[in-house]
Amino acid sequence: MESIIVHPKNAMELSALKSVLKEMNIKFEKFHTKNTHHNQKTIKKIVYRKNEKIAKLSKPKGL
Repeated sequence: MESIIVHPKNAMELSALKSVLKEMNIKFEKFHTKNTHHNQKTIKKIVYRKNEKIAKLSKPKGL
């Protein structure tokens, strides 16, 4: 079956589309298009920092 991608202009259109899809028992997925690039960039940065912290040698406390 083919799929469609819809870009509602405002919250009212989005709400109307969701209610129609729910009423017709049509499965749909939510996907936020804002900040998708930034999210991937942020995830890479976090992983890099975690790896950097693991690589550092820890000093024993109290000495």
